[in-house]
Amino acid sequence: MKKIHSTTQDFTDIVSIDKDMVLFKNGNVCAVLEISPVNFYLLTEEEQEARIYAYMSLLNSLSFYIQILIVSKRIDLSFYLKLIDQKISAEKSPRILEHLKHYKDFIGQLVKGEDLLDKKIYIVIPYSELERGATSQTKTLVTKNPETTALRKANEIIVDKKNQIMTQIQRAGLSSRQLRTEELVKLFYEAFNEESVDIEFQEMDIKNIVI
Repeated sequence: MKKIHSTTQDFTDIVSIDKDMVLFKNGNVCAVLEISPVNFYLLTEEEQEARIYAYMSLLNSLSFYIQILIVSKRIDLSFYLKLIDQKISAEKSPRILEHLKHYKDFIGQLVKGEDLLDKKIYIVIPYSELERGATSQTKTLVTKNPETTALRKANEIIVDKKNQIMTQIQRAGLSSRQLRTEELVKLFYEAFNEESVDIEFQEMDIKNIVI
């Protein structure tokens, strides 16, 4: 079970992150879906209208609350540009070398004078102990492993909610997936350390460049 550091627990009311869910001190639980992004302005007018209608259908179909979260992070391409320089230095083919130099110039102009942002869209699916009634809440508190019991009971309801949302998202032409435990830990860490979090391109990002 992934425990949040005690000082962070006091600040966020998070008890634990386990089994792909977040457990809070008040007994509430949530799961998080990541939604595939789409550039709305590159769609045709008909496609835009279809997406808007699908979004309205999603909201109208829900009998429970959700939270839509959009997270923006700065993209740090400095390491990526260094890797391109290394590839340029090692390249023997004049044709490929020329393409690499043009590619580096393109990336340099792209990031010059402005921040590049990577945006991710999430849907937070909540669960409250009240959804199972006061009797269930009392039973959870007196069990030997209240955290495990709370997550197990929450999962039964969250799965139904998740499936309903994912079906509507698929109808909108998008894909979605539930964040795993490690991804949830990372998401909450970055949420409370915004100033220190940037996206860095690693070596693997340049290996598959096709010229």
